[in-house]
Amino acid sequence: MDRPSYGYSAADAPPPQGPTGGPSEQPVCPRHPDRVSYVRCKRCDRPACPDCQRPTDVGVLCVDCERELARQQASTRPRTAMGGRMGRGAPVVTYTLIALNVLVFVGQTLAPQIVEQLGIFAPFRALAMPWTFLTAGFLHGGVLHLALNMYALWIMGQYLERTLGPARYAALFLVSVLGGHTAVYVIADPMGYSWLTGTVGASGGVFGLFAAAFIVGRRMGGQVAQIGVLIALNLLITFTVPNISWQGHLGGLVLGAALTAGMYALRPKASPGADRQALARRSALVHGALVVAAVLLCAVLVAVKTLLVLGG
Repeated sequence: MDRPSYGYSAADAPPPQGPTGGPSEQPVCPRHPDRVSYVRCKRCDRPACPDCQRPTDVGVLCVDCERELARQQASTRPRTAMGGRMGRGAPVVTYTLIALNVLVFVGQTLAPQIVEQLGIFAPFRALAMPWTFLTAGFLHGGVLHLALNMYALWIMGQYLERTLGPARYAALFLVSVLGGHTAVYVIADPMGYSWLTGTVGASGGVFGLFAAAFIVGRRMGGQVAQIGVLIALNLLITFTVPNISWQGHLGGLVLGAALTAGMYALRPKASPGADRQALARRSALVHGALVVAAVLLCAVLVAVKTLLVLGG
């Protein structure tokens, strides 16, 4: 029985040359014709010199076959519904976000004047301290506030990090935090108390995760009634309990929903025989562009609000 060549065969190699330029019976490496090699690739049966040999559990492969197998394995690797790389093991991004929130809260406890003054978001100074559009999402007003947000982040984060992929999930959370504080800035009355009021909490990001979980569940054919009720209850609390930034919650919810819906709508569709690696790269570029567009939208809204305030 003939050995399968997988696109290669010993006949692909140039005829071995002897010292006088004539045919030789000594096998030579196709990549290095001046090197004699009696070791053959287990996959394509071509000679491979020591520099081109790649030891594996099933024998020696040549460098070309190793690369081809790596490409084939990458093209068949499981991917998320968004086309991202499937997360493995623990939800590292969720752990990291929770740890950052806890560490910042410890900093608030030990040095409140420094941490809060540098990180809290307030519309009147937002342009002078633009980093607060994000850093305020890691500050909290107390242990209960922190615990509720971290519990919601833990529940939603584990599910979405596996479904969206770590990078898209992290981008969604941060964009939702940005959207929440952008809404606070845009809606705040420059002549009112809200313009001077500080805002803290990861709630904008959490509401963005709520919206994403609802959209992902609907698109994947899952039951989303519980998530819908959860969103409704949280919105009810937002608008009825005093001292809660409904603007931040609503902004995170809307921008998180828009970003997730856009990712689903614009993700490349795989067809039989398609190059899945190329589709994954295209998906990453498209979704990266959506994240950039969401950030630019927030910047434009802030700029428009600023012009209106300066114009009286």
